[in-house]
Amino acid sequence: MSNIQDIMKEYDETRENSKWELESRKQELYAKLPRLKEIDEEMINLGISITKSILSNAKNHKELLEDLHNKQTDLRVEKAEILTENKYPKDYLQIKYDCKKCKDTGYVGLEKCSCLVQKQIAYQYKQFKLSHKVARENFDNFNINYYSDEPMENGIAPRENMKHVYLECIKYAKEFDSHNKNLLFIGRPGLGKTFLCNSIAKGLLDVGKSVIYQSAPDLIDLIRKSKFDFDNEEEGDQALKDIYECDLLIIDDLGTELGTQFSGLVIYNILNKRLIENKKMIISTNLDVDEIMKTYSERISSRIFGNFYMFEFFGEDIRLKMHDII
Repeated sequence: MSNIQDIMKEYDETRENSKWELESRKQELYAKLPRLKEIDEEMINLGISITKSILSNAKNHKELLEDLHNKQTDLRVEKAEILTENKYPKDYLQIKYDCKKCKDTGYVGLEKCSCLVQKQIAYQYKQFKLSHKVARENFDNFNINYYSDEPMENGIAPRENMKHVYLECIKYAKEFDSHNKNLLFIGRPGLGKTFLCNSIAKGLLDVGKSVIYQSAPDLIDLIRKSKFDFDNEEEGDQALKDIYECDLLIIDDLGTELGTQFSGLVIYNILNKRLIENKKMIISTNLDVDEIMKTYSERISSRIFGNFYMFEFFGEDIRLKMHDII
């Protein structure tokens, strides 16, 4: 994902700033307390001597090494005493890291540091403009009372149906690593499809998964730009790679894009490539099954109905009822 490049650049800048700040503190104290500069220079020379001693085969190698280490210790103690006597912290002349675990590298050994995971989460929220949405549209704020408990013509009450859909969405997010499911949300506007898409996105972003959330028209436009914006080819290539490789791709409002040959090819390529590579997707649409079949080619509709678990949203537009429910 492109975000890792931006984040690692931030780490590089953070480390450079820390080095610059340390150098400024050194120059400040060297001018006030010249003995500190002498100690640091002696420490450097001792370090060189210790290295030479380790590499040598002298008979008194161990005794010499012990003596050098003792001198190092004495200098550290003297340095700490000078700092504390002049009311400076003992670590004033040490580099300050934002994250002590990884020392602002993002990794502890070969594993991602927790600070890197949190930076990726924050980046995802910012990049895909979800932060303001998930603050209100998440699993905790889902209100089943917006749905009627009166059975419809199919014999099922909207509230009963939504309880099932809601629980399946929670399960989908919590067990994301242990399944290979794609979801298809079908139903008229105002029934909670986008709300639950946002809820799933938040659940995954909060555990460090990469999520791309785009409406179908915006997705088509993004790919058009990535292919034909020759002034920003590298950025376009990365955007296309992100769409194909993110942990979850959410396509909202399928069917609202212009029905052109290009848009059909884009949707087919995305579906086909992600299905082949077992990359998960969620599609939300206001179209019903028949309308999907009429709108899209057989090779697109067959991939949707053959590889997605379908959940139907029905009932009254809950946006019209929200103000009436306490």
